Amino acid sequence: MIVRVLGHTPAWVYGLFVALLLLGLQQARDRRVGARRAFALPAAMVVLSLAGVGSSFGLAPVPLAMWALGLVAVTALGCRLLRDDRIAFAPSSRTFFIPGSWIPLLVIMALFFARYAFAVTRALDPGLAESGMLAAALGLAHGCCSGYFASRAAQLASSARRA
Repeated sequence: MIVRVLGHTPAWVYGLFVALLLLGLQQARDRRVGARRAFALPAAMVVLSLAGVGSSFGLAPVPLAMWALGLVAVTALGCRLLRDDRIAFAPSSRTFFIPGSWIPLLVIMALFFARYAFAVTRALDPGLAESGMLAAALGLAHGCCSGYFASRAAQLASSARRA
C-alpha cells in the first residue's frame, strides 16, 4: 500500500519535500539574517498554513476557527515557553543573530506530512476526508504550527525593540 501511495505521488511533491527539508535544516545552525529575511519565513509559513486549510476545506468555519484557535494558543504559549534570549538584533546592519534550532525543521515537516496525509486520505477515502472531525483536526494542526512561527516572529520583533 505504501509503495502504491508513493508511486502515485506527483514528482513536484518530492521536490517540495526536499526544499522544505533543506529550509528546515538551515534553521538548525546559528546564522545572521537581514531583517526582511528573518520575518519572511514565519510570515510565509503562516500564510502557507492558512492556504493549506483553505485549499482543503474552502471557507468552512470549523477548520478556519480551529486554525485560528491553534494559532492564538500556540503563539501565546510559544512567546512564554519557547523564548530564546540569544536572539539579537544589530540596528546598524539591520540583521538578526538567530541561534540554530531543530524545532523549525520539526514544525515544517509536521505541516508537510499533515497536508500529505490529508491528500492521501482524500485519494483513498473521499468520505473520510470530508469528515468534520478531520477538518477540525487538520485546521488545529495547521494553526498550532502557524502559532510556533508567529511566536518566533514576535520574538524577533521584541529583540528589535530592545536593541
